[in-house]
Amino acid sequence: MFLSILFIFLITILIGLTIVLIITPRSNYFVLFGLSFPIGIGIFTLLMFGSNLLGLRFTILNEFILLVIVGVPLWLIARKRLREFFTNISDKFKRIDLQPVEKAMIGILIFLIISSFLSTFYWPVHIWDSVVLYDFRGHVFALTGWIKPALIDEYYYSYPLLTSLAHAIVYLCGGKYPQFLYSLFYLSLGLSFYGFLRELISRKASLFFTLTLMLTGPLFYHSLLSLTNLPFTIYLSLGAISLFLWNRKNRIEYLVLSALLVGLSTQIRSTEPFWLIPIFVILVVSIINKRIMYFIVYLLVLLPIRQIWISYRQFISVNTITSITSKMELETVLMELVNWDRWVQVISFLYKYLILPQWQLFILFVLIFLISVFRKRNKNILIFIITILFIGILVAGTFMFSVYLDYWNRIGDATERLSMLFYPLFIYCIAIVVKEFDKIDK
Repeated sequence: MFLSILFIFLITILIGLTIVLIITPRSNYFVLFGLSFPIGIGIFTLLMFGSNLLGLRFTILNEFILLVIVGVPLWLIARKRLREFFTNISDKFKRIDLQPVEKAMIGILIFLIISSFLSTFYWPVHIWDSVVLYDFRGHVFALTGWIKPALIDEYYYSYPLLTSLAHAIVYLCGGKYPQFLYSLFYLSLGLSFYGFLRELISRKASLFFTLTLMLTGPLFYHSLLSLTNLPFTIYLSLGAISLFLWNRKNRIEYLVLSALLVGLSTQIRSTEPFWLIPIFVILVVSIINKRIMYFIVYLLVLLPIRQIWISYRQFISVNTITSITSKMELETVLMELVNWDRWVQVISFLYKYLILPQWQLFILFVLIFLISVFRKRNKNILIFIITILFIGILVAGTFMFSVYLDYWNRIGDATERLSMLFYPLFIYCIAIVVKEFDKIDK
């Protein structure tokens, strides 16, 4: 396992941290360090995917060469920033003066992280979807050296390959338990979320709301499992928050960071159309501000990342895959829109699997949103709009499934897992508004 951990560390530093430093050099240390692993592993698995299609077999030597070829130039570009980063972060932590309540919150956070790692370093992959799909593909990639042998039929290329390629890295390095990758995602979520909060609110408040997020049962539970839901939640929710911070702080680096994160989310789950919401939002904001170049930059970063998997899947499927939306007839959907019995079923389903598991946060989010709406000057409305549009996508998707799939109401667990992406968004919205009324740090 040591070699696996070392290789992941090198990916995080040489690719992840350097890219984040190049894109957002002015961000705080927690954003920089927290996003290093998700971006590093996302970019490197994309490189693995592309190089394998070009004929480079999956071996530990080939992946190391690939890491050197890409990582060294990035390191040369960012070496001055890297040196300043590690020097400054060392000096900053030496001078930090924590209050007892802050130490207590940090202690609980450390306990959660360690607990997650202890479990994932000890237990092998055991959850069904991973055993038969995500981890299975990773095993085949490592054993055969190629992507194609794992993609036996439509089921095996129903999801993009980011997590499976990450598993393959562990196996190529001689590791046995790739689930520690999900503890790393969990750690990255905590660091990044705290860093994004610190852009707007105090240290103590940021710690409190970060602890609230990390104590959320489904998020911690999924840090112990090798499923796609936690990584997808991290890429998409943090991408949405980055887009909000771009608009709030007028820093274009956050725009690029958002496009990169949302793009990488489509390398985990490509069928859910949540990625369209940030594109729509940036288009509207760009038109309002008369800066269409923002929209162009966003597309230039996001779309190529998404299209890599889409193009490959279309190529190997030989047009045998047809999405549900391609089968839909507009007239049928429009007719069902006035079917109130169906709406009752859909709303009941979403209440059970979307609202009920996080009803406290949902109610707080609604109350905070109403408060925000009636304020004369509201700098935070964009993150609420993005979150509500995400909910709209989930509602629309559920309605369409109810029209065209007889078993739509038997996939509640999948809906509940997918709705995890709202936990960071709800808590972030609540935090930045509550902090304006309650002087927590005084």
